[in-house]
Amino acid sequence: MIRRFPFLLPALLFLTAAPATAEDLRVWLIGGGNNLGNSQGQIEENVRWLEDIFANRGIETRTYYTHGEGADGSDDVIYFALPDERDPVLEPILRVFGEGLQYAQKTRTNSLQNIVGSTEKSQLTASLAEDFSRVGPDDSVLLVYNGHGDIDTSNTLNNNLLLWNNTSLNIGELNDLLGHITPEADVRFVLTQCFSGSFASLVYESPESTTLASQKRCGFLAESDRREAEGCDLGTNQAEFRDYTTFFFAALNQKTRLGEEIPAEEIDLDGSGEISFREAHLYTLRNAHSSDLSRSTSEVFMEQWEPWYLRWNSFGPRNPDNDYRQARDAVAERHQLPARGLNRLRAERRLLAEEAVQVEQTRALRREVQATREALREQLQESLPNMPEVTMEHLASLPDNELEHLSQVIQSSELYPELLEIQAAAEHANEQLLMAARDRTQAEKVFRLSRLSRLETTFTRYAGADTRRDLDIIASCEAGTL
Repeated sequence: MIRRFPFLLPALLFLTAAPATAEDLRVWLIGGGNNLGNSQGQIEENVRWLEDIFANRGIETRTYYTHGEGADGSDDVIYFALPDERDPVLEPILRVFGEGLQYAQKTRTNSLQNIVGSTEKSQLTASLAEDFSRVGPDDSVLLVYNGHGDIDTSNTLNNNLLLWNNTSLNIGELNDLLGHITPEADVRFVLTQCFSGSFASLVYESPESTTLASQKRCGFLAESDRREAEGCDLGTNQAEFRDYTTFFFAALNQKTRLGEEIPAEEIDLDGSGEISFREAHLYTLRNAHSSDLSRSTSEVFMEQWEPWYLRWNSFGPRNPDNDYRQARDAVAERHQLPARGLNRLRAERRLLAEEAVQVEQTRALRREVQATREALREQLQESLPNMPEVTMEHLASLPDNELEHLSQVIQSSELYPELLEIQAAAEHANEQLLMAARDRTQAEKVFRLSRLSRLETTFTRYAGADTRRDLDIIASCEAGTL
């Protein structure tokens, strides 16, 4: 990276910071939903993949997931089942009486191998407090969360991780847990949930503080404090995953989830032969075609520092040559977007308008699905006059022969093929809507990367010595390796 930042060397230590040693790395993986209906298959696949990555490197992980080790075997994963997995009797009934994609959903018990405990709040906090108190002064900590987040719209510093059994852990509580770690250890966190950006405040001694924590801390966050993130899909086809975990850890592992080697020049930006956390983040910014606007703690630190009057500073370089500028150019080229100026803004507005059209088409199909369902229900009432109101509880109580009869009557209706066709169209529309959001986000990303490129240069010119020192601490943490 020295060759790319000759004018920044006096201020930014992270360009030449020594990486952390890998032999003392301690890894915690926390994952799963807050309840069965919100514990999607992609989350489990992400945790499983990370377990495999670290195991292949000889690094032990401690995994906390839903109801924990040695639970009663009850289901804790919900996923989108392919047609040949679905119950041929129940599927037609759920297409008519279920909600949304319920007809294609199945549940099961997770199949992870290294679970040591539950993510229910009281159990998780007690376990982590004990775990963290055992971290030695020569250790480094990596905490990875794959799950859901919740937002406090009045103050995002109160945003939460959603934990099993509908419990939650806010930023301050997680900060207190990290306080159990010895001050000599480096602490890194990768948080991939919705509204994760506010957790950048974990670098401080408290969420409201501006004094850095006693440990050297840094992190990487899938989204801002007010935007939802990818990573919690019902589907389990890893070839379709576009979330932060997928790209960030692919870079650290130097191969994609599908096992394809990533060329060194795409990830090893400083030519050191090792991939830093920062380089993995930059790879993600360049390559993730997702709806996420991901960020690192050093980026958030600079954004929070920036005085309002410097946002319109016209004296700095308009197009500085640094990693953010190069990432911007890569995204713009890959998605055929203007890199800056009014043309970029026009492209973003065009993509936003296209997304709005797709939103309306999706809503229209959903209304059509609902209307067809209601028409089929009315038809069933006429053909089965003694049929009580059908609810999920009622269906669960029906004997097999009555379920089979109801399923046969539904499939014999002339409206059923029409319902299948409209529901398939609605599924496709959902996919197209996600793609439209991903496309629009790339234009937003181009703008953000342009801003970060200029901000990095502005920071070195105008930030005070204490502020530069704090950024150096955060950035040197981000420059560590596995």
